[in-house]
Amino acid sequence: MDCDHYQSKNFSNLHLTNHAQNARIRLYLAGKIGKNDWRHNLIAGLREHEWSKGPIVAPDYIYVGPFFKSCDHGCNHGPNSHGAAERHLSGESTYSQLDVVRNNNEALDSADLVFVYITTGDCYGTLLEIGRATGQLLRPRVVIAFAPDILVDDFWYASVQADKVYYEVREFCLEDLIAAEIKVLQSVNTAATGRQ
Repeated sequence: MDCDHYQSKNFSNLHLTNHAQNARIRLYLAGKIGKNDWRHNLIAGLREHEWSKGPIVAPDYIYVGPFFKSCDHGCNHGPNSHGAAERHLSGESTYSQLDVVRNNNEALDSADLVFVYITTGDCYGTLLEIGRATGQLLRPRVVIAFAPDILVDDFWYASVQADKVYYEVREFCLEDLIAAEIKVLQSVNTAATGRQ
């Protein structure tokens, strides 16, 4: 199966990123966090990373968050835990829910691109992330991708505030979509600042 079958809709014009002087786009991947999370397939080193280590630098972007514990046995993936809050294994640091909120908000505020992958209807934290990102004066580009079988009509309020929305996106297509969105922002920044 290929990744060219999804539909998309643009809702707003392209704009200069928050950090146009940066060579790399600052990327935040919003979406419900879960065991064996989809982000692990996209971000090298994420599985072993935590907030205290700072962002992950990649060739074309800087991944600014979120970071969470990657215990694939489900140790940190319970109700209301965001993969990090109040649970730990021996030797791992513990983050409170307030730490998670503070860290995520700081990362969202620093992002140039907030790419959202909605895989379930009960992604309440994700909706707050979208709201924070779209409510900023110098806001990042916000792109929402809906997994197949999501009732997208339930997300109309968030969708119309996004810069672009993709529908029926399978997980293995995410890497290409994110790369394309990063290139869009890089070209906007290059044109606006006169860099080649």
